[in-house]
Amino acid sequence: MIGRQDLTALTRRLVDIPSPTGDEGAVGDFLFNLLSDANWTCQRQPVSEGRFNVLALRQEPQILLTTHIDTVPPHVASDEDDQYIYGRGACDAKGIAAAMICAASELAAEGRTDIGLLFVVGEETVSDGALVAARLTPGVRFLINGEPTDNDLVVGHKGMVLARLEATGIAAHSGYPEKGESAIVKLVEVLTELLRLEFPSDPVLGASSTNIGKVKGGVAANVVPDSAEAEIMIRTVKPSELYVERLNELTAGRCDLTVIKTSEPQRMMAIDGFPTKVVSYGTDIPALRPLGQPLLLGPGSIFDAHKPTEKISKSELNASVDLYKRLIRQLK
Repeated sequence: MIGRQDLTALTRRLVDIPSPTGDEGAVGDFLFNLLSDANWTCQRQPVSEGRFNVLALRQEPQILLTTHIDTVPPHVASDEDDQYIYGRGACDAKGIAAAMICAASELAAEGRTDIGLLFVVGEETVSDGALVAARLTPGVRFLINGEPTDNDLVVGHKGMVLARLEATGIAAHSGYPEKGESAIVKLVEVLTELLRLEFPSDPVLGASSTNIGKVKGGVAANVVPDSAEAEIMIRTVKPSELYVERLNELTAGRCDLTVIKTSEPQRMMAIDGFPTKVVSYGTDIPALRPLGQPLLLGPGSIFDAHKPTEKISKSELNASVDLYKRLIRQLK
């Protein structure tokens, strides 16, 4: 049995397998073999070449523990001290995966064979693993999704609109800018107006927010640039159509708009005895919701995620095993 004594070592082993989005095959193979050796019936759910989700069952599941196995780049190897485990994915979300495995294994040893494990790829980008899982996984009564929530039960999170803006111009010598047309100037003007747009607020989820995450364009300082692009993400609190409509109005006739991904704001259930909160980030829950009633809980702080100093508290990680088990027992 994979038990509590394995929690730190398993977290570190998962962290030490690089798995940036798009290259999750090695960590998937590790989990498949680990769980198969522990008498779980495992399936690979193909997502794209070399990439797959891992589904592990005992019998017909009623509750799924699920999280993602991809990380943002770059890889950071694991380390630890008395209090924390460090490394890329420590809290987002490989420590969570380890805690879920330990919780499910301990419950199985107690005779609970209705608990399944689902580890998906692609959460950090377009949730392609979760979309595949929703088609290939048996439906359940409840799914418990793991993200860093400080071990609080999340009852709501924002949606998102991820989009690319592309401007075109006319290249020219920078000594004669009037002979060209700067794509960067066009793009900057649109982005400046974007940041001034007032999007809706929600009394529970809070305010919408806009982030300009990537900008590139031009070839040299002495050339009027003929192309420029930016990727933006709006954290949404109302239906995504509203935001896409505003973006279309803003960019019409000025630059090309490509909507890469949308997901809707989510509301989840509260459970007696579990502190609750609302978060501003997104999860795979919009894609996974067809599988069953979702809940969201996990150890670690979102403020440690995606940082070179990413870490998770050993005590919080250990506590999450008990929280997952208590939550599952209350859902019975």
